[in-house]
Amino acid sequence: MLLAPAFLKQLHQGYWRYPSIMLVYGEEPLYVRRVTDALRQYFKAQGFLQRDRYDVDAQFDWQGLAMETQTGSLFADQRLIELALSSGNPGTPGSQFVLNWCKQPPQDCVLVIYCERLESRQVKAKWAQAIESAGLVVQAKPLAQQELVRWCQQEAISHQLQLTPDAAALLAERVEGNMLAAEQELIKLSLRYPASAGEGRVKQFTDADIAAQVVDQAHYQLFALSSLLLNGEAKQALHVLHRLQQEGTEAPIVLWLFTKELRTLIELAQASNVNLAMKEQRIWASKQAEYRQALSRHPLKIWHRLLLDAYQIDRQVKGLQLGDPWLGLADLAMKIAR
Repeated sequence: MLLAPAFLKQLHQGYWRYPSIMLVYGEEPLYVRRVTDALRQYFKAQGFLQRDRYDVDAQFDWQGLAMETQTGSLFADQRLIELALSSGNPGTPGSQFVLNWCKQPPQDCVLVIYCERLESRQVKAKWAQAIESAGLVVQAKPLAQQELVRWCQQEAISHQLQLTPDAAALLAERVEGNMLAAEQELIKLSLRYPASAGEGRVKQFTDADIAAQVVDQAHYQLFALSSLLLNGEAKQALHVLHRLQQEGTEAPIVLWLFTKELRTLIELAQASNVNLAMKEQRIWASKQAEYRQALSRHPLKIWHRLLLDAYQIDRQVKGLQLGDPWLGLADLAMKIAR
């Protein structure tokens, strides 16, 4: 298993030979996006001219896909198959499909399975372990605070910017671990302060510059939105959500907040000792009453159902499903808060 940064480094340096099957999973959407883009570019360069992406649900036709991929042709293009497995559970037919692929992969086909968060029991499932043995598993793991600070400095360089250590630390603090939000702020700064053409000079930012330039209004609105959702204040939550949309906040950043809170609520709802679970989740004392309020409104099965709704919004964001993600977010906000 490789973490996404290590995998991307290997891929870009050319120290990689592709396997017949891969699993890409994790909670950090920016890394999932970058791994996805890098793989598509790599396989296209390797002659995989056909790419097919399927969304896997409970009614997915695993047998049909098996028949299609096992029937090769001398004149067929090399083919990249992407499976979006949002639930993280392929079921019995899907598990058998993966096991068969690992034992006898089709010619001229590569299979990449994408999941979001996988629980430890799912990572240890036979199908996932088979991919680990026969292919490659890449985890898109969120960065710890200090790692995020270093990442902000490195990412700034790619946008022809330079951050002092204090500036990078402040940026990491303001986006509260959200790498998509950090990327968005760096893009804004690079557009606002382009490098001088032909002079090779880049703009250096101090923490004072970040404090002045990176408006944390959206950050505070996201924090407020979290509290409103947990406390069940639906009308006010919709008002803040609309304001975020009007101010140009990207839908994936708001969706990140929703999925983060839903996963936390699921962990708490499953716990036998909520107090201990809150400590393990590092929930601030000032937020604990809000989570208790939310837990009193819905049972565990509802939180699971709402997380599936969030997966559908993610598909809309990625253009894999028709619909307006902002309308989906508004609907999800109502369901969480009511």
